[in-house]
Amino acid sequence: DGILAGVPPHRVARLRRQGERYFADGLRDLGADRRRAIMAVCVIEWATATADAVIETHDRIVGRTWRDAKQLHDARVVETRGATTATLNGFTALGQSLLEAHGDGASLEDAVAGGAGWERLTSLVATAKTLTDTLGDDPLAYVDQGYHRFRRYAPRMLRCLDLKAAAVARPLLDAATVIATKGAVPAADDFLRPHSKWRRQLRAKGDDDAR
Repeated sequence: DGILAGVPPHRVARLRRQGERYFADGLRDLGADRRRAIMAVCVIEWATATADAVIETHDRIVGRTWRDAKQLHDARVVETRGATTATLNGFTALGQSLLEAHGDGASLEDAVAGGAGWERLTSLVATAKTLTDTLGDDPLAYVDQGYHRFRRYAPRMLRCLDLKAAAVARPLLDAATVIATKGAVPAADDFLRPHSKWRRQLRAKGDDDAR
């Protein structure tokens, strides 16, 4: 801060400690210059401490959201075990019928019709696709379940913080500004690293999905 430019750190720390010890009547007994110095240091230092506490709290909320998403992902995987076993058994039986028909020189179409049946095969393929999507999901796919938490405080938090960034992080800062002002979501996702998993998640969302 420009106000504290050139002031030795130990002097700043001392003024802050004094400010935290004094009550209002004690400050009135001090000289005007010293009183202003103590108040200026305390305001700046407390603002920094408050910002640190806000960011630390946000980090804990992010961590909790990730853990919840991971638990939900793991639960979905566990739920698919029965369907996965049944689907694999169905394809195994169908495969054996096809191999036997091929070995006997019989019609493969008749083998399907006489075995699992085309309707059953269609159902197996549909189930397999659903299972593939579920098992292939990343926990990130479930993070938006915690959207309601961030919606309550994130825009106001970002408006209160004085965020600055180097030029390389400017796209990320612009994205944070969009959240803070509740502006239009940018079409570009250049604020993400090239191989970030978040790219796939964002592109999977519709344009009308604010999450």
